[in-house]
Amino acid sequence: MVDIGIAAVILVGIALPAREMYASAAQHAGEPEQFALALAEARAMTRPDDGTATDDLSRRLGAAGFKDWAIEAAIRGSERARQSPTQWRALLAASVALVDRYDVVPGLDYANRALSACEAHQSACPSWEQIRMKLYQQHLDAGVASGIDPHKGPEAVRAFRRAGESALRQIRLGGHGADREATAPDASGSATKPAP
Repeated sequence: MVDIGIAAVILVGIALPAREMYASAAQHAGEPEQFALALAEARAMTRPDDGTATDDLSRRLGAAGFKDWAIEAAIRGSERARQSPTQWRALLAASVALVDRYDVVPGLDYANRALSACEAHQSACPSWEQIRMKLYQQHLDAGVASGIDPHKGPEAVRAFRRAGESALRQIRLGGHGADREATAPDASGSATKPAP
């Protein structure tokens, strides 16, 4: 009886036509965006040790809404680019992708790694990129030091950003305290010098 049942199932499986399968693009964007993402993926596959290609792929995946894939591509790419002078780009892309998903502690770790890799390869890391990365790292560091968890909702995200911005607001222009006092405006708004 069991053998007849098994034979019947096999015959039905053979006799039935194949089921139709439908597929669509995971990215619901226009053709130019899909082509750009496919091109970035192809470049990252052909040059697995190039941090710049990994950076481009990760950023395009993140912009398309594939945050997990962006993180995975950046972390794997940073491992493959370990010997490359452009590894800092892949490490920074991993940090940006993690922070985009509000995983700020590992994002800060990757930002610190990217900054170290940038300092180690000055020829492949321009000074303006290094300054930009330092500002990004300081912003993240201040936000993480505040202890605010951005996963707790939109208000927590805003508070985390404000905490991060507080580290960048301490820029002082001008001279010493005496110079600032010397040109301090009085009640009428005009600058006066204090009496000696």
